[in-house]
Amino acid sequence: MADELLSQEEINLLLKTLGKEEEKKGEAEEEKVKPLDLSLFEHISAGRIPGLELILEKWINGLRRGLASLVITVPGIFKESVGIVRFGEFTAKLPLPCAIGLFNIEPLRGICLLAIDPKLIYMVVSSVFGGSAKPYRIEGRDFTRIEMRLIQRFLNICYQELEIAWSTLMDVKINPVGIETNPALLTMSRAKEKFILLKLALVIEGNEGHIQLAIPEASISPYRDILKGSADMKSREFRSSILRNFYKVPLGIEVVLGRTTISFEQLMELKEGDTLILNKPIKEPLEVRVQNKFRVLAFLGQTGSKKAIKIYQFKGKED
Repeated sequence: MADELLSQEEINLLLKTLGKEEEKKGEAEEEKVKPLDLSLFEHISAGRIPGLELILEKWINGLRRGLASLVITVPGIFKESVGIVRFGEFTAKLPLPCAIGLFNIEPLRGICLLAIDPKLIYMVVSSVFGGSAKPYRIEGRDFTRIEMRLIQRFLNICYQELEIAWSTLMDVKINPVGIETNPALLTMSRAKEKFILLKLALVIEGNEGHIQLAIPEASISPYRDILKGSADMKSREFRSSILRNFYKVPLGIEVVLGRTTISFEQLMELKEGDTLILNKPIKEPLEVRVQNKFRVLAFLGQTGSKKAIKIYQFKGKED
C-alpha cells in the first residue's frame, strides 16, 4: 500500500500542473469574450409596419412596369432585404464610382438616397444600345455624359414610381436634389445617423445588379402611426369609398320666396283668394337654404310643368 501513495513532492507538482491548466482555461475564456455591439440587432421588419411594406411592394411592382420603357428586356426585380444601417456604414460599402440620387420626399424631412450599382448601370447602358447585358469592370473611371443621361432617366423612373407608391397612404412630392458619384463626398448626415435601407436585386438577361433605397429613420418617425395603421384604412380607395357614401346622404333644400309680417288678427281673417305682399322684388334672386343654412341665390323659373330655380350665386361657404 505504501508504494501506491504519492510522495509530497509528487503531490506539489500535480497541484502546480492543475493550477496552470486552470489559468490557461481562464485566459482562453477571456479571449472569447467580446463587447456586444447592439447595432447588430437593429433590424426593422416591414411586416411590422404595414404601410411601409405596402409602399415598398407597390414601388417594386411599379419599377417592373416603368423600367420596361428604358430596358429592352423586362427586368426581374426582387427584394433582398430591409434593415436599419448607420449612414457611415452605408456609404463606406458603396463602390466608386456609384450613381447616387439625392432627393427629398415632401413633407418628410431630410435627404433620401437612391444608390445604383455601377454594374447595373453598365448592364442598362449596354442593353439600351442593343448589346449584351453582361457587365464588365468599370472601377476607377468616371461616367460619361451619355451614361449620366441614362442614369438621370433611370432615377426619374424610380422617383416617379416611388411617388406613386407613397401616394397610396399620404400625399407626397418627390423633389430631386442632385446626383453624386463619389460616396466619400456624401456629408448630408452624421456617420451614426440611422437609415432605413431597402436593397433590391435587378436581373437582366441573367445578370444581376442592385438598387439601394435609404430613408432617414428620423424622417419616418412623425408618420409612424400612419404607416403602422391599416393600409386599407389609409388608402385613397378607402377615402373615396367614404366620400361616395357621403355623396348619397339626402339633403333638404328650401327656396324662400320672401318674408312679411302680419298681426294675429290678420292671420285669423285670412281666407282663400287673399293676397300677401312679400318683401322681395320680382327681379331679385331668391334665397336657397340647404339643411336650413343659406347657401345659394337663385332665380325662380319653370321647367315643363314644374317650378325650378336657376343658380345665380353661391353664398355661405365659410359655414
